[in-house]
Amino acid sequence: MSAGFAMVVLAAASWGTWSLFLRPAHMPVSVSTAVIFAVMAIASIPMALREPRGRWDRTTWLLIAANAAADGINCATFFGAIARTTVAIAVLTHYVTPVLVALLAPRIDRVASPGAKPAALVALAGLVIVLEPWRAPADGALVGAALGLTSAGCYAANVFLVRRLAVRIGGARALALHAAMVAVVALPLAGPHIAELTTLALSYLVAGGVLIGALAGVLFARGLVQVGSARAAVLTFAEPIVAVTVGALVWDEPLRPLAAVGGALILGAGIHVAQKAR
Repeated sequence: MSAGFAMVVLAAASWGTWSLFLRPAHMPVSVSTAVIFAVMAIASIPMALREPRGRWDRTTWLLIAANAAADGINCATFFGAIARTTVAIAVLTHYVTPVLVALLAPRIDRVASPGAKPAALVALAGLVIVLEPWRAPADGALVGAALGLTSAGCYAANVFLVRRLAVRIGGARALALHAAMVAVVALPLAGPHIAELTTLALSYLVAGGVLIGALAGVLFARGLVQVGSARAAVLTFAEPIVAVTVGALVWDEPLRPLAAVGGALILGAGIHVAQKAR
């Protein structure tokens, strides 16, 4: 199970660097979503070919379609939140997800994960201390927060969907198929802005799609199968910690000394969940 914890944490930490790829690209959300998912689909194919034969039935295809819809909305709304408000507000609202998953996991997965619910609440409280959303400028905050909360609901749905798909057909195969579906839907929406896509912007989006989209996505799916939905959700708090650090170091977004307290709460919650699992 230790390998599963490591895979989830590594994947989540890499997702915290999305702003390094999205902001320098300076592209509309529709274009970013279409390009990134197309790249994810292509980059996942070599890994998918190495996986055992999957279980293909009507349920599998319904899960893939639901995963594609949820992930497409998740990314579009999260990317939109980053574009309209600070990384702090976008990430904080997006990270209501672990609390939702911890609350729903016993009913959906039928598996008890001791300590997951209080750990998710403690980690969310720590994230509030780190981000201090009350200090953020009001301009764009409400729209950004609404988009972030929408992405949180879709992200929570994806945690449950990806776990089931990874068991049935393998993590890489599930990622390749649902990413291809999202790309097919997103490309027409990006059509009017495709002409704005420069070589530099494309290079940023391709790099993000390969590293953070495909590779991290497969790592997360495989780790998720081992540790379970509720535990994995708490461990994904590694993402906002990295995102906030990137925001402070690269984008000059404020990070105050009190953030250390919040970081300690988040780290403690993750360690608590890991110890309970063992």
